[in-house]
This record gives sequence, C-alpha cells and structure tokens, in this order.
Amino acid sequence: MHPMLNIAIRAVRKGGNFVIQNYDTQKFFKDDIQKQQIFIKNIIKKTYKIISEIIHKVYPNHIILNKDIDHISKNIKNPIWIINELDGKKNFVNKFPHFCISIAVIVRNSVEVSAIYDPVRNDLFTATKGQGSQLNGYRARCSNTNTLSAAIIAANLPNDINHKSLFYLEIYKKFMLHGISFRCTGSSILDLAYVASGKIDCCFYYNLNAINFISGKLQVQESGCLISNLKKEHQNINYNAINLISNPKFIRLITDSLKKINN
Repeated sequence: MHPMLNIAIRAVRKGGNFVIQNYDTQKFFKDDIQKQQIFIKNIIKKTYKIISEIIHKVYPNHIILNKDIDHISKNIKNPIWIINELDGKKNFVNKFPHFCISIAVIVRNSVEVSAIYDPVRNDLFTATKGQGSQLNGYRARCSNTNTLSAAIIAANLPNDINHKSLFYLEIYKKFMLHGISFRCTGSSILDLAYVASGKIDCCFYYNLNAINFISGKLQVQESGCLISNLKKEHQNINYNAINLISNPKFIRLITDSLKKINN
C-alpha cells in the first residue's frame, strides 16, 4: 500500500468517527437555521483539525488545504493534501444517512492518492494512481451496463437558472421521458465513489467544482470510467459544462441516444 494512502485512510476514519458521533447526538431543531450553521461549522472545523493533525504528525512538511480554496498553484513543490471534511451537509443536518469525508493527495500537480469514507455504512473507497480503485480492500470496477432501461444514474440539479442550466434540465427531462432512472443523493463525492465501485452506473452532472471533486475523479478513472462533456472529450472534466461519468460503452450509448432524442 502507498504510504500516503495508509495515512489518508487513518485520517478519514478518525475524522469520520468524529462526524458520526455528532450525527447521533445532534440536538438542534431542523427549522433553526442559525443553530444548524453554527453546528456544522464547528463539526467541519474540528474534523479538519483531527485529520490535519494525523497528517502533519507523519508529514510535517506537506501542505494541507480544505476544499473551499479557489485553486491550487502549480508552483507548489511539496505534496498537497485536499480535505473535504463533510460532503453532504444538508443530508447530515436532516439525519439523512448519506454523506462522506474525503482526502486527495496531489504530488507534482498530479492526484496520486484518494480516500473517501462513508462513516454510516463503514465503507472505505480508495484509489492510488496507476494501481486501481478499491472498496473495503477489494478491487473495485465500474459497472459494465450497456442498456439505458437497466441503468441507474446519479444527477445533481442546478441551484441557479441560466441558459446552461436550462439546457441541462432539458436533457434531464428528455432522459426521464425515455425511462432512465435518476438519483439525486445530495453527496456528489459518494456518487463518484459509487460509480467507481459499480453501485451506480453513471453520473450526470452540471457545473462540477474542480477542487470538490479531485478525490472522486481519481476513483472513477482508476476503476475504468471515462469522463465526457458530451463532446467526446474524455481527457479531463469540463467543470462548467455537462458531464457524463461511466464506462466507455455506456457513455457511447447515452451520447448516441442524446443525438436521437434531439433529432
């Protein structure tokens, strides 16, 4: 096992244990927005501290950042650890058991290690560049589905209304009318981990944030998925466009189906 992955696993598990303890004991009212915000802010702050202390103890010269940064400088020589302390905050607040903690390690501008931990189900998704993805220590592969009717697709719905989001919603509606089953889970990083492990067949996303999805991107790539922006450009995520993440055959199927729908 990659030594940095070993530390990442230790850190996400420790952070996840803290998160789940507070999930079980939270005592605020759902309608008290101010209490919710204070509570979540404290959870995130303490989780970050727990995780960063574990990393710094072993790698004192490494850089640790959280997912709220705007961009990462390419001139940084030391390894960078990107922490997402809690993906799926609304789910957590509303006692909907679908959220996760994630870590990605960037070395020389390349994501080398990823760890995503679901503390509710005790599921650990890991990936090391060039060595594949794993779920709970076993090799994970994306699904091999190649039929639209049998597929389950995770999607996110836009928060704002503009010409790009309306175009996304129009495609979403057309796929729904053709019998495709969608899931909006509230945790996009877990969605990506589920695609990497074959639990979900495809992710259909709008306006992905680069920093937020670093750890999930490595997971899906190492499991055999391609990332398409509907223009058959599979090299990198187009973060301001519509994106499909799935096995190569299913991406080809859904893009061909989209052409037929639009004709």
